[in-house]
Amino acid sequence: MSNFSLRLISAAILLLIVFLAFYIGPKAVSVLSGLIALLLYLETLKGIGGYKNNKALFALPLIGLACPFFLENMVVTILFLAVVSIISLHPKELRWFRLTIVSYIFVSQYLFLKIICEIPEGLNTHQPAFLLMVVIASDTGGYVFGKVFGRNKLAPKFSPNKTLEGSLGGFILATFGWFLFFRGFSENLILEFILVILVCVCAQIGDLLESYVKRRLAMNDSGRLIPGHGGIFDRLDSILGATFGYSLMIALGFGI
Repeated sequence: MSNFSLRLISAAILLLIVFLAFYIGPKAVSVLSGLIALLLYLETLKGIGGYKNNKALFALPLIGLACPFFLENMVVTILFLAVVSIISLHPKELRWFRLTIVSYIFVSQYLFLKIICEIPEGLNTHQPAFLLMVVIASDTGGYVFGKVFGRNKLAPKFSPNKTLEGSLGGFILATFGWFLFFRGFSENLILEFILVILVCVCAQIGDLLESYVKRRLAMNDSGRLIPGHGGIFDRLDSILGATFGYSLMIALGFGI
């Protein structure tokens, strides 16, 4: 079976899991988010190390699992973030690198659940659907256009396989997806188009950031859990980046 076929099958299974979680309700989404955060922290510990000299780092995955159930209490959320930060400071080797990554995971999880999904007040399904559409279209367009038309490197120092043509393909497919499925959620189509482009830019930045981390740590993939994709970070890098950008847009009044 080709790598592309594996990618398609894995992506379909992941989408089905996400769909079922949102269909069941906010508790299921929270559980899924907690499990994903747990796996992201475990991949981080495996990639960066440090846990042999600091056993407290093993608390990070447990915190990621628990956080979704305390969103209504800002004091507890801040305490969790403080604990995550303090734990990550030791050992000294790669201290700031580790702190940045675990904080990135923590804040991304909070923004996705609280701002985009609007948990625990309810469950907004339109905003996460829009986010996933843009990210999936951007990733798919980048992969296909890059394979077919890729000639000019986008960021050869960070990610030698990514091309300008692939990046452009991501924008094109994301725009096409918006036009088909989400066009008209506001009174200004130009602003909607700009929102799509901004979220797409953040998704591609998230992808490049993960590529930089892997280059820094001399890793090919963050893991092997997902056939055709690699690890959880490999699959969610664009979503993590897009979550920051889209959350900002929602805060400015451009939600769905």
